[in-house]
Amino acid sequence: MPSAKKTPELLSIGDLAHATGVSPDTIRVWERRYGTPKPVRLPSGHRRYTPDQLRWLRRVVEAISLGYRPGLVVRAGEEELSSLLESRRTKPEPPTDVHVLLERVRQFDTAGLEERLRSQFEAHGVARFLANDLPGLLIATGRAWSDGRLQIRHEHFLTEVLQDLLRSLRLQLPMAPSAPRVLTCSLENDLHDLPVQMGALLCAQMGLNPRILGRDTPLEEIVAGAREMAVRGVAVPTSLSHSSRDLEGKVQRLRDLLPSSIALAVGWHDARFTQRPRRGLRLVRELGDLELWLRDLL
Repeated sequence: MPSAKKTPELLSIGDLAHATGVSPDTIRVWERRYGTPKPVRLPSGHRRYTPDQLRWLRRVVEAISLGYRPGLVVRAGEEELSSLLESRRTKPEPPTDVHVLLERVRQFDTAGLEERLRSQFEAHGVARFLANDLPGLLIATGRAWSDGRLQIRHEHFLTEVLQDLLRSLRLQLPMAPSAPRVLTCSLENDLHDLPVQMGALLCAQMGLNPRILGRDTPLEEIVAGAREMAVRGVAVPTSLSHSSRDLEGKVQRLRDLLPSSIALAVGWHDARFTQRPRRGLRLVRELGDLELWLRDLL
């Protein structure tokens, strides 16, 4: 008897947002404005998305991170999207042992994966590890997932291992209680955890005292935390590569709400504003920008 055809795993809009970093609100706006991604409707009326739609959205996010406008890439067909990606890919190089690392991920080998990553950290130092090794591994993981060689569970596993590793590396660094404090977090609806942990590790390595609120933090909580912790600066490593008026408005409002004595840096890889950021707001486009900003706080 022939085996029954396996039904593809369907994802909720929350799953889709967590796997791509695109907020549910943005996904809904794109569906209304551009007609995609169009959800599957269950008999119960709930919206679900297919693995193919997730792969497509991951590629859309990559294209936006390379500087393309959402209106262009969301409408683009498969061939046009591939062409756009190949024409501007200037990403970090994957580690030389990336195939070994990906195999560790596929096998859910926590100890083996962590051992190799620690070796890279010790050999290359904090700056190269954060600017090239980890981004290169994440890009290679995303491509392996897009090609079907890895699944969402593998990516989630890697994310959790990296978060534990980054915390461990940070906590092993000496920390003076009197060192200037820097609050790190992401904005509300930003589901990226790793940039926050990476920013905190850089803070600690430079002799600053990081205070972490994590992902998806409302503006009012960031401001209250910054005041109560008496921080010298607030670092928000959030994605501004697909900046919108709403997102930029949140960033500008955060600057208005924070005391002028507290410095603010916002952004991550290839960040950009549609308008010139106001005084007192540092736009971070790469790790080196964040390092220079942190040095000013010492």
